[in-house]
Amino acid sequence: MYYVEESHPAIIDKEKHTAVQLEMERRRSFAERYNISKLDYATIDNPFAGRVICGYCGSAFGRKVWNSTDERLRRVVWRCNKKYKVKGKKSCENKHIDDKVLYQAFVNTFNAMVENKEYFMEKWKEQVQGEDILKKVVAKRFLIYLRKL
Repeated sequence: MYYVEESHPAIIDKEKHTAVQLEMERRRSFAERYNISKLDYATIDNPFAGRVICGYCGSAFGRKVWNSTDERLRRVVWRCNKKYKVKGKKSCENKHIDDKVLYQAFVNTFNAMVENKEYFMEKWKEQVQGEDILKKVVAKRFLIYLRKL
């Protein structure tokens, strides 16, 4: 068995490969530090899953449905997954956030980024020139997105 370097064209470039490895390690250590078992399980229907992190304890927020016999009172909220680690006993003091408020905060932030497109593009261009490979790859991705807008 032999290992031959540069024997065929790469599927992805070395910089991207290194960035992916660094990101996987960053996420693993973050999850380990905050005792999170599932960090990235977002879907098209639930894009914030595993991405909203509690400012108090560092756990991920989860989407919860507060049901009611009256459909008008049914609510979808996001709450720290460790708030009630033990049933009936609060483990985290953070409050919930309504689903619509979370989505609106994202839309407002995105719109602010688009309105200040040139400012952000300059910042990301600086990061592309920097030494941090992970920041470089993420900055390149944001530059591509912003150029399309």
